Amino acid sequence: MNTATKRFTVVVGIIMSIAMVGSLILPLLSGQTAQVQPDAPRPTAIPAPTFPPPPDVSAIDFDDVYLHPTGLFTLGLPTGWMPTIEQSGAEEALVGLTNIDALSQVDARISPKPEDVATADDLSAFFSDAWLGQSWRAYYPSWDETSRKVTDEGRVVIDFNLARSRVDYIARQESWIEEGDIYTVRVVTPENAPDELKFLLAGAIDSIQRLEVYEGSPFDWQGYFDNTDKHMIRYPHSWKVTDAAAGLPATIAGDGVTMVVETVDVALASESDTIDWIENWRSGVEALTVEAVEVGQADGYEVSYRLSTVDGAAESGLALLLNGPDNRLHVANARVAEMDVDLQTAPAEEFPLISVLDSFRLLPELEITAPERFGTADASQN
Repeated sequence: MNTATKRFTVVVGIIMSIAMVGSLILPLLSGQTAQVQPDAPRPTAIPAPTFPPPPDVSAIDFDDVYLHPTGLFTLGLPTGWMPTIEQSGAEEALVGLTNIDALSQVDARISPKPEDVATADDLSAFFSDAWLGQSWRAYYPSWDETSRKVTDEGRVVIDFNLARSRVDYIARQESWIEEGDIYTVRVVTPENAPDELKFLLAGAIDSIQRLEVYEGSPFDWQGYFDNTDKHMIRYPHSWKVTDAAAGLPATIAGDGVTMVVETVDVALASESDTIDWIENWRSGVEALTVEAVEVGQADGYEVSYRLSTVDGAAESGLALLLNGPDNRLHVANARVAEMDVDLQTAPAEEFPLISVLDSFRLLPELEITAPERFGTADASQN
């Protein structure tokens, strides 16, 4: 084979080798190209949350009066907000008002002042990171204190940034000391509603009102208020309202005690009137001790009695009877089963019902117009 023939054979071999390699590579390249076609589906971007427009504050008022279930304080209920959280314990009484459409909340709480909180600076220290972290647990860990100041009036004002469910919020809390208690009002709104926040905060602060007749009363007791007959009584948290309607007798029971709170069309002018009334209240009643009393602006009588049931068992009773400005008799009448003792002279620490009756008050000026909650009998219940 000559030199020219050898060269031709080598060139042909190289060309065929290139062709074979190309036939293997091109389909792979073609397949990769097909995987990135421009019309292939792509992940959908998560839309950013949108805020509702801030409400028109000119349409919000605090005219409706809300009563906390403890009976310790009232609060103006802003238009469009409803009570969604109601708590009470030995350390505070709290209500949370919510407007779902506005993504906004107003919290108001009153708590007994610790002995080591005497000044505004002490109050500021009271609201530590631990306290705030617990109070913001619904936003954990996305809450941040942005500013804090103590005003010349002795108030502690704290601002916050918050986040929950990819929504950013702002909040302001204002706290102060009054008559031995700590008052705290807090408002949360979306970050686009600072004017709403300030308006709600000012309105709630101006409208919160402690019932002075219950200063020093236990925070963990509940209150029953009849919005028609205008009387209120407080009782331990373990006791329950078992039957109630505005203007009708209410029954409250617990710890072996049964108590009836009602109003009757009579007035008492003497101890003998009182004895006659209690002994005619129910058969088997024997009056024991009677004492004239003044409770607030009302005068009346407290009378202890013994009740013999149809089965012959003994019950001991104590009734507080107050003559009201409506010329009717307001009655808180409690009795304890299987006991024979004069509750008029018994030690109060042994019989909680004595302290319960001591909390019975006539409140003719108290008008509750917000929806009734828990132990409150409103005219709308009839």
